[in-house]
Amino acid sequence: MRNIKAGIVATLSAFALAACSTVGGSASPSAAPDGGGGGGDGDGGKKVAFVSQVEGVPYFSAFKQGATETAKSLGMSYTQAGPATADATEQVRIFNSLVQQGYAAIAVSPLDPRSMNPAIAAARKKGIVVITSDADAPDSERQVFVQQATDAALGATVMDQIAAKMGGQGKYGIVSGAADTQTFNSWVAEARKRQEAAYPKMQLVGGVRYTTDTAQALKEAQDLMTANPDLKGLIAVPSTAVPGVAQAVQNAGKAGQIAVSGFGSPKTARTYVESGAMTSTVLWDVPQLGILTVWAMKQLLDGKQIAADNTVPGLKQPVKYDAGDKTLVLGPPMVFTKSNIAQFDY
Repeated sequence: MRNIKAGIVATLSAFALAACSTVGGSASPSAAPDGGGGGGDGDGGKKVAFVSQVEGVPYFSAFKQGATETAKSLGMSYTQAGPATADATEQVRIFNSLVQQGYAAIAVSPLDPRSMNPAIAAARKKGIVVITSDADAPDSERQVFVQQATDAALGATVMDQIAAKMGGQGKYGIVSGAADTQTFNSWVAEARKRQEAAYPKMQLVGGVRYTTDTAQALKEAQDLMTANPDLKGLIAVPSTAVPGVAQAVQNAGKAGQIAVSGFGSPKTARTYVESGAMTSTVLWDVPQLGILTVWAMKQLLDGKQIAADNTVPGLKQPVKYDAGDKTLVLGPPMVFTKSNIAQFDY
């Protein structure tokens, strides 16, 4: 990645992802659901599925790893499918196809809650268990949201990462994903709340820059640096933005001078963290998110109430459930830096 063009091509090829994370699957991109014959991974049992935001990226393949193993251990058959690119319409089509095939439970990471809400309602009317995982549709009829970490914890953690490098003062920018993605907006809001409360000498410049892909994220980061030569920090919110923002800093020769953190998988960010273009990346244990998602579907299929504190096979820490907003939280965020990032392959 010696120049801008090469950087864009490499990052687009390697990180064609969209959502809260970077995920890929052993399933091929644009993986369509199996054609109804019990399909999916695992042997026999009730069929459960997960509809990802984008298939064919490291994040969702790591999710699939944890989910598949758990489904097999619980005697269920697991299928994972999702669009090849961040396409909300295609995601709804895939979800509806799984409904028509008679899956007993379906989890989904919504790209657009507004378009997904009617599909979720229709599935619930058919008696299908429906939960959200990785991203939420809070106004839908989903039964549980399996959340990676709380929005407050994620926002605070990423802000703390750049603030430590910036010495708690100076200008910073935020490059986020699509403006109507609630998950991203919540993380940004919590990061800004943390800055205002803990780091009053830091200043957000340029507003929040919204993007839909890596190339646009690179351009927005470049524009922020051009308009603010004294810029000291950048936050890249979704995984699509992470390589673009980091590449922009690297291209500008400001690696180590501008603090960069964001929400991207270790595999997405590793090159930039190791080169010094990124200070860190913030995420969670993705295979464990897959484990918890399948476990939650199993609880609902069995008609069990989810307790306030839960011991889940395969997870090291007890998992808390908030019955008020029906949210099952995996745990605190994980921070990946040069010292530990090579240990994670997603």
